[in-house]
Amino acid sequence: MTTSKPKLRTGTRMSAAEYLELPDIDEYRWLELDDGALYFMPRPRRAHLFVSARLTAYFDNHLESFDDPPAEVYTELVIIISRETGRILIPDFSIFLRSPGDDSDISSAGNIPDIVIEILSTDRSRDLVRKRQLYAEAGIREYWIFDPQNDTVLPLELQDGEYIERPTLTAADTLTTPLLPGLSIPLADIFQPRRRPPRDE
Repeated sequence: MTTSKPKLRTGTRMSAAEYLELPDIDEYRWLELDDGALYFMPRPRRAHLFVSARLTAYFDNHLESFDDPPAEVYTELVIIISRETGRILIPDFSIFLRSPGDDSDISSAGNIPDIVIEILSTDRSRDLVRKRQLYAEAGIREYWIFDPQNDTVLPLELQDGEYIERPTLTAADTLTTPLLPGLSIPLADIFQPRRRPPRDE
């Protein structure tokens, strides 16, 4: 006997517990929960996927250089911001800092990452406004917003509960952070490689 899938749409109300019990199928990969209301995220387009792959390679190479890596990096990890208010988000990247010798499960569902990254897509206002608010309220120390349409990165740093904008970076700049000394990402390698798919319309 087969079980029918719940018919869901943006705005459907549910609790955090109900969200976490949804079937593990591809269709539901693109769901977030915002104050108890579902939000269907746009599926990533070519430019988004290309930037994500390039960033993944940089993080992998950086962390492989350590016997005891100072961080763990995950793509599309479900982050429970608040069970009580029904806030569950899926950043493009979640970075958890590690202490030397720490072998605990720092990426478990109840833990909040130190850095999140979003790659802008068609619903730009959600990443630029709403998620900025939610990540700040969750206490996430840095939020990096990659814009593949304009080849820029906006690094945000949490101060006194609000994000302060550091200077916007372009393809001529290098992305670094005091939270991960030694990490250096030349943005020309992300935005202006020799082979890059056309920008999405």
